[in-house]
Amino acid sequence: MHNGVIARRKLPLRYVMIDLPPGKLPDFLRGVRAGNFLGGNVTIPYKEEAACLADRMSEAVRVCGAANVLRVRSGRLHADNTDGRGLLAALAGAGWGRRFSRVVLLGAGGSARGIGYALARAGTREMVILNRTPLRAHAVAELLSRKFPRVTFSAGKLEPREMAREFSGTDLIVQCTSLGLTAEWKSFPVEGVKKETRFVDIVYQRGGTSLVRILRRKGVPAMDGLPMLAHQAALSFGAWTGVEVAGEEFLSHARRELAKRRPGRGIRT
Repeated sequence: MHNGVIARRKLPLRYVMIDLPPGKLPDFLRGVRAGNFLGGNVTIPYKEEAACLADRMSEAVRVCGAANVLRVRSGRLHADNTDGRGLLAALAGAGWGRRFSRVVLLGAGGSARGIGYALARAGTREMVILNRTPLRAHAVAELLSRKFPRVTFSAGKLEPREMAREFSGTDLIVQCTSLGLTAEWKSFPVEGVKKETRFVDIVYQRGGTSLVRILRRKGVPAMDGLPMLAHQAALSFGAWTGVEVAGEEFLSHARRELAKRRPGRGIRT
């Protein structure tokens, strides 16, 4: 996406992917501070560590403890979290709006925290967080409740019966776990998701994730994570370069690139 946008504008920049082995992020970021970098994106499993290693951070990072964007200024790293803002822009782009009264988040990692933060800030009144480790879900609920005392937060275990129960009367479900990355989520309670509910899977793959395809066939409005990724990219690009580019342009590039790949395992932001 980024290199397509860069080429179109003939900018003297290059966006490259760097796969770091565990334990190497501190050394790498020392090089970033000293090198010719404008910044970069951070993906799992380094979002929490990147937040800790930054010199300055946005409010979203302070609250959530996770960063997915780093910007370099005068040798210092500024951390931000655009997971939530990227999702809100994708929801608005689909015509779904930005405000959802009742939300269920599946997962309690860095992406879920950033998304929960943004949705609560946008006006959500009730939020349920479900995770395979319930203690982690409760910790995230407590974390967000301190920032948003007027929002009702609750937490529980990510298991089919509880999921189906919490889906009832929900305006938006956001799937933030890694369960959709490698295989079908066979125990997912599809019958509990009603046509009045919007569903987002932040995993993306060619043709949509299995859950998205199944729910669409059932008549549920559902999207995968590609629009969110594109709008995150636009926000990152603006932070690094000062050049505003519409998320839809990034989405167009992303769709063309994804169409070239073979269908297979999902990818997560």
